[in-house]
Amino acid sequence: MTSNQDDDVSNGQRAFWVFLGFTLVGPFFAALAIVIVVVLAPVFKFDMLLPTALPPVGEIGLRAFVWSAIPSALAAIAIVPFVLKTGAFSVFVAAASGVIAFTIAALLLPIGYPAMLTVLAVLAGLVAISVRYAMDLGGLLRAD
Repeated sequence: MTSNQDDDVSNGQRAFWVFLGFTLVGPFFAALAIVIVVVLAPVFKFDMLLPTALPPVGEIGLRAFVWSAIPSALAAIAIVPFVLKTGAFSVFVAAASGVIAFTIAALLLPIGYPAMLTVLAVLAGLVAISVRYAMDLGGLLRAD
């Protein structure tokens, strides 16, 4: 966005769109990342790291999408105060909120593969960074 357009959009509007972006785009990116990892693991000989007896790929993607809605909303709630104050948030804030929100959700909601929690937490941070990048490209965040 140009500086003239930055003045036309309030931080409250930005916060609203950031919350919507995290709750809608975040689960999509998370499910896409999980499906890519599951599909490409045998190609790169990493399938021994995945749990045995996984459900079909479509079911994995759908479960990841539905499950990740809660941590995405928690991350959005953590990020909204930064956006209300400054109109933007850093990559570090995005990554930290993604990992912390995933950890809280993993404590409250069961995950079928507890040995994968660390890897999934890192993936949650990367997904949050990706969502932040998508919002920055879309012009939702205040330009520095």
